[in-house]
Parts: sequence; structure tokens; C-alpha cells
Amino acid sequence: MKVQGRLLGELFLVFLKIGAFTFGGGYAMLPIIYEDICERHRWIDEKEMDKIILISQSLPGVMAVNCATQVGYRLQGLLGALVCTLGVILPSLLIIMILANLIMKYRNNPHVASMFFMIRAAVSGLVFGAAVKMGKQSLKTVFGWSLIILSAVFTYLSLFNPIFLILAGALAGYIYTRVGKEAV
Repeated sequence: MKVQGRLLGELFLVFLKIGAFTFGGGYAMLPIIYEDICERHRWIDEKEMDKIILISQSLPGVMAVNCATQVGYRLQGLLGALVCTLGVILPSLLIIMILANLIMKYRNNPHVASMFFMIRAAVSGLVFGAAVKMGKQSLKTVFGWSLIILSAVFTYLSLFNPIFLILAGALAGYIYTRVGKEAV
């Protein structure tokens, strides 16, 4: 694979922006990742991006880093993976190093507390938007709707550990496809 310096630079800047301007982790980043990677630059189509997101969620570690690494690798091999990963983690690393002491010093300030309260509200909207986008694939059957509703209720009520819900969803999907194949 031929390395293209300009593409590497663009990838770095896209993931630097994603890392710098999205709060709330990987799910909050999904709408921006889709917009930049799939819609604006058309480097990867949505169907392939859905697969990358699925794999990123399945791997241990931070989903946004996993996603950036996979996108970079898909487009520019190992060097692309390193560039995209560096781009997405650099803003958080710098912000944490520079602002950690200030945040701790002023966390009880009503203006700072209000700012973080509103950031949480905005992140909730981003996560909801990502859930809707991801849910389009799952919401094609009554079974998919049932799993989503049950998972949301169990999560809201803190009835089960999220890891258990993920494993239960995987098992339910496996059983669903096995029963579906036998029914056909």
C-alpha cells in the first residue's frame, strides 16, 4: 500500500478534531466520525463503517481509539493506524495534563459546575443520536426492539451489569439466528 502524506495529514486532523471536540467517549463521537469519514470525505462507506464500529465495540479498550486505529489501518496500513490513533488521543492527553489541576481547584465554582452539567446534557443528546443511528440495523424486527427496550430499562434501573447485558445480547442473537434458521 502506497503511503500518501496528504491523506495521512488529513486523517490526523480529522481524528484530532474528533478527539478535541467531542466529550462523552466513543458513542458521542460516532455522529462526527460518520459525518467526516463517510459523508464529507467519503473514505469509507457507511456499511463498512458500521462493521468497523461493531468491531471497535467488541474489542477491549476505548471505542474511539479502536475505531480510529481501524480506519487508519484500512486506509493507510500500520502508519495510518498510528497517525489516526495519535490524532484521537492527543487532545485528551493534553487537556488532562493541562487542566486537571484547574478543574479540581474550581470544581465547586457554580459556573464551572453549570458548564459541566450542560456538557453532560449535550453528550446525552449525542449518545442518543448515536444509539438511533446504530439502532437502525437492530430495529427491523420485534426481537430487536425487545432487546433494545429491555436493555434500556435494565440499564436505567441498574438491574444488571452492562457486561452481562452485552453477553446476554450476544447469546440472544446467537439463539435467535439458530431458531430462525431452523424455522425456515
